[in-house]
Amino acid sequence: MNPSIDFIGDIHGHYDELRLLLAKLGYVESAGSFRYPGGARTVVFLGDYIDRGNQSREVVNLVRAMRDSGDAVALMGNHEFNALCFWQLNGAGGSHVIHCIRGGYMREHSFNKVAIHAKTVESYKGRKQEFEEMLGFLRTLPFFLETDLFRAQHACFDHGAARTLDAAGIHSFSDGDFNELMARANDQFNEYDASLFDPINYFLKGPEMDLPDGITFRDGENVLRKRARIRWWIDPKNKTLRELAFQPGVELPACEAPAEVCGRDFYGEGERPVFFGHYWLTGMPRLIRHNVCCLDYSVAGYRGDGRLVAYRFDGEQELDESKFVWVEAI
Repeated sequence: MNPSIDFIGDIHGHYDELRLLLAKLGYVESAGSFRYPGGARTVVFLGDYIDRGNQSREVVNLVRAMRDSGDAVALMGNHEFNALCFWQLNGAGGSHVIHCIRGGYMREHSFNKVAIHAKTVESYKGRKQEFEEMLGFLRTLPFFLETDLFRAQHACFDHGAARTLDAAGIHSFSDGDFNELMARANDQFNEYDASLFDPINYFLKGPEMDLPDGITFRDGENVLRKRARIRWWIDPKNKTLRELAFQPGVELPACEAPAEVCGRDFYGEGERPVFFGHYWLTGMPRLIRHNVCCLDYSVAGYRGDGRLVAYRFDGEQELDESKFVWVEAI
């Protein structure tokens, strides 16, 4: 793979910002796609192309065009996975019925779930066939990308999860019977023998921990949360709940963290650089660590002050903050 790569974080239907960012990076528009002159650079999109913004259809078409022309790799995000689940009947095609899931679909059609997905559906109004083709495209998106120089995924890189998926020969929902893979990906409580819930969940949503009794917080959409995302790149041993939680804008108590979290594996300082999105950071783009780079800076944030961010990678094993490139949310 071309070692000169521009990693781009969560887009969420913000097509205008994506076009501006690609142009700022030096990509040239042609026939509905963008390409770097001479093919000297490629893009890795880190997932979450849809929902929240008004131009999900346009974003998907551009990302897909660049993927199909060989000018980009497009990874799956949790919003793409959720969209597939939203339209997937529980037990479709004779697959396992996952009993812990309420309702007839793999993702419940609750008010919050419908509200998040509504803008994507609206962007395809009058284009039902194109919407079905979009869902087919989402099935082909890999869960992660790993080379000798870097790792990339939407949320968290987990060695055990990578080994499990590699051994099964499953890197996207097109690697086997789709209905059965969707059932396995949603088998949270191991109702059947071949659950893929944990490995796929790590890559697309990242690890989380249950909060102690009485501790909750509300997220940016005012949903009450009893679980928190984890800083999966730090050694959790002897860390407090506040030190381990990764919920930007939320400060949890400095109390003891759950024991099962304090014993989990983590992404060490000697690992190759890892790129991801998902975590709704704010402010100016900064490295988390010399080999840990999050590129989600809330372009779709409700405050309207987010950024669509890229990192210009050229194979360096110690990342450089001067290589961030971004455009402001419009």
